[in-house]
Amino acid sequence: MSDRKEASTTTRPGLSRTRPGLSRRGFLKGALAGAGAISFGSYEAVAQMVGGPSVRGWGVPPGLVRIDSNENALGPSPRAVEAVLSLVTSINRYGQNPDLLGKLARRHGVPVVEWTDSPFAPVPGAWVAVGAGSSDLLFAIGHAYVREGTEVVESLPGFGFITRFAGVANAEPVRVPLLEGMKPDLDGLSAAVTDRTAMVVVTTPGNPTGQLTPMSQLRPFVESIPERVLVLVDEAYIEFAENEDDREGAASLIADHPNVIVTRTFSKVFGMAGMRVGYAVARPEVIERIGRHRANTLTLLSTHAASAALDDTDHLRRSQELVSRGKRYFYEQLDAMGIEYAPSESSFVMMNMKSDVDELVRRMREEHNVLVGNARARWNIEGWIRVTAGLPEENEAFIAALKKVLVSS
Repeated sequence: MSDRKEASTTTRPGLSRTRPGLSRRGFLKGALAGAGAISFGSYEAVAQMVGGPSVRGWGVPPGLVRIDSNENALGPSPRAVEAVLSLVTSINRYGQNPDLLGKLARRHGVPVVEWTDSPFAPVPGAWVAVGAGSSDLLFAIGHAYVREGTEVVESLPGFGFITRFAGVANAEPVRVPLLEGMKPDLDGLSAAVTDRTAMVVVTTPGNPTGQLTPMSQLRPFVESIPERVLVLVDEAYIEFAENEDDREGAASLIADHPNVIVTRTFSKVFGMAGMRVGYAVARPEVIERIGRHRANTLTLLSTHAASAALDDTDHLRRSQELVSRGKRYFYEQLDAMGIEYAPSESSFVMMNMKSDVDELVRRMREEHNVLVGNARARWNIEGWIRVTAGLPEENEAFIAALKKVLVSS
């Protein structure tokens, strides 16, 4: 389903440090050529040095800085790669890793039901469903719960998968604008629930906002929603939360709230976007209901890679640390440049260019081989871009290219 144009939502994180009356171009030129700073000519040489073929990101051609899709710049776990390589001569056979379902159940503290090695064997009583990316499961959730004439409540701007599905299903999408600082309006979401509401969606951390909904706020919100309404908590990025306790997520709510379903993915912190593995945690009756709307989309390779990735806690930690360091670098550079941004609990940062971002994104791509997310084109947020924290050299290449584009604008 293609993205539909959404109404603009104005948000002001309030972090701009640009001096009044000074243009960004003038600010940057002064910062680059002023006392104690390198000259503009010297800066040009530095910018050339950190960009170009010297940047080698995982999974992309040399010289391409692809920080627009929230992929893990560290790449997949070596254990996941080893698992795939060990099975490449077996892809003539059906199969799945029999340990994956149980590992995920233990990870989230729900009752354990094990798979067999056959993808065709039924799994009665499971609290976990695994699919080809979380989108596979979101699609099944939409089919299972959204009907013509019902309503789906979600923040605006937001990921919007279920909202788009509602449009296709002739249901009514109800979008609730964000609060100041790009934070979700939980009271507004709750107040938007009517007798026709089939589902309420909370994405935490938000995409594209990066704002976390802590459990201290999420629990009373869930309690405010009628039990007949499904509460979908999308946690694709929650492993990047700065506070380790926040990474536990909403699965603990499921025991007392049978209308809660939590989705996660292996595409982000586990670095397996190309393998397409995601999962949902919910009560068995919910898992069974969405299972009626799913095909057998898993593969021998993807399930073994996912199971191996779960065992590699060192890779998980390094991925989290890489993102955390990258965001801190962005904050420092953006503060020095006087550019407003929204501090993020995710793997990306929203940045306010206060300019024509279509042109900026085009120039970054065509002149510097740097790909960033255009928030105006994707979410109708004027003047903003979304940038994934990459490898240090990718982050440096982005900042160098951004300075050059802004100075010459």
